[in-house]
Amino acid sequence: MKVAIIHDWFKANGGAEKVAGDIIDVYLAENPDLYSLFDKFKDKDRKSILRNLPVNTSLLQNLPMIEKVYQGTLPLMPWLIERFNLKGYDAIISTSHAVAKSIGCDKNILNICYCHTPMRFAWDMMDDYKEQHKFTNSFLYNAFMKRMRDWDKRTAEKVHYFIANSHHIKNRIKNCYGRDATVIYPPVRVEKFELYEGARQDYYLALGRFVPYKKIDLIVKSFLKMPDKKLVLIGEGYGSRKFADLIQGATNIEWLGYQPDDEMIRYIQQAKACIFAAKEDFGIQCVEVQACGTPVIALDYGGYQETVVNGVTGYHFPDQTEEAVIGAVKKLEANYLNDAAAISRHAEKFSSERFKREIKDFVNKCHHEFYGH
Repeated sequence: MKVAIIHDWFKANGGAEKVAGDIIDVYLAENPDLYSLFDKFKDKDRKSILRNLPVNTSLLQNLPMIEKVYQGTLPLMPWLIERFNLKGYDAIISTSHAVAKSIGCDKNILNICYCHTPMRFAWDMMDDYKEQHKFTNSFLYNAFMKRMRDWDKRTAEKVHYFIANSHHIKNRIKNCYGRDATVIYPPVRVEKFELYEGARQDYYLALGRFVPYKKIDLIVKSFLKMPDKKLVLIGEGYGSRKFADLIQGATNIEWLGYQPDDEMIRYIQQAKACIFAAKEDFGIQCVEVQACGTPVIALDYGGYQETVVNGVTGYHFPDQTEEAVIGAVKKLEANYLNDAAAISRHAEKFSSERFKREIKDFVNKCHHEFYGH
């Protein structure tokens, strides 16, 4: 089968990129062609995710510092993605959280989209993004976002079959595009995050990129109100200076910055629990934590509703408030979840091998239905 695989852009090795990498692995023996608006991967990520395959890129590839300014090129992305003109393939598979699903292609080629989410900044999370920038309240911005939504919905018609990364996203695809989708959970490296059944240390852990929507500042503010509870932070990002100011003088909060995988896993394994306060469509890191047998405290939203079994592998809290986080911590303290093996077994259902098997079976099924043989 001659396959083209499309991803929005290759900038950082995150969850969406690991999905693209596992799809590449499924079709690696057939030498798939890769497409993306730009590829600024580090060599190690190009090897582990892209298997050193070349990537066909757009004009953005040659724009200086594109990996830092790419958000400012959003008005160009619809035009650039449709300039690709794909022909001669048996199947086109996109992994999309922005524009990849809208790639220019022959309508008679099987077109499958693994949708991480319809563009969050243009659809139902528009208000969350507005909180981050003053200019987003302008008339021009709102008019532009309406135009993006119209384009996004219209180009969804190019896709013959949608895959959603959770039931939460399946519902969002239905609401935004009016299309049905099949749920295939993304791959999680559960084999790397080994079960730990030893004694836990007396600290809570918050980890991830320090960007506004992750709401790590909310977790920090919650623990500032619980000086008897220790919080360890792992991560960095463009909000780092703000966090340094926020925790200055706090004796119960330790910020370790970036940590290599082995060290990060050690902290996960020994933590009392890990806390996740973002509105996530799936939340791979939350599953990785559970693979270690560590309970989680997570927002009762989106993917966490599907990956966290309340009262078994962790506890949900109802909203993004300090009071809700504090209440969940108190609940865990009163009813600690110490069956690490049960927590880890739950995480195994999201493995990478399961994902590859389900993707291959789904594409084969779609190929048979679409071409009739």
